[in-house]
Amino acid sequence: MDERLAAALPFVAWSRVWSPLASEALREEAWNELSLPGRFAETESAFLDAFMIGLGGPRVPLLLHAALGRDGGAVREDWMRVIQHLELRWKEQTLPPDHLGVACDVVARAIEHEEHVLIRELRARYLDPWCEIARERLAGRDDDLARLPERFSADLVAAAEFAEG
Repeated sequence: MDERLAAALPFVAWSRVWSPLASEALREEAWNELSLPGRFAETESAFLDAFMIGLGGPRVPLLLHAALGRDGGAVREDWMRVIQHLELRWKEQTLPPDHLGVACDVVARAIEHEEHVLIRELRARYLDPWCEIARERLAGRDDDLARLPERFSADLVAAAEFAEG
């Protein structure tokens, strides 16, 4: 398998984990591919509560602007520029451009196209700060869900290391 493809595949899987549009089967498959703890079906309720539908909103929003407390228009515009630069297109229904699922697709494509600076900038501006906020907001949870931001962060570090050569 091509090294770039191997480095990009975890982000395709993460995209399925984070996307509310992914079917249960695709999310379960991605969960397994990433070697996340247990089975997704066993943590689905807690996962949805923490990241997608929690009472009063999710504990950790998957919309980057919401999680980071930034202006949604500006953040979405940043991501639209990156998406256009990478010539990403979706055939099906899509999420907002600053959704974490979309961000994972963007990272996968940036790895494929060897966009090293882009990967570094997206991590620094959006993805690492999201991971930090997610770790803080999930701190104290006594379940495997609290480890998801760490696992995602580790894959971001691996992507950056791959990009740097």
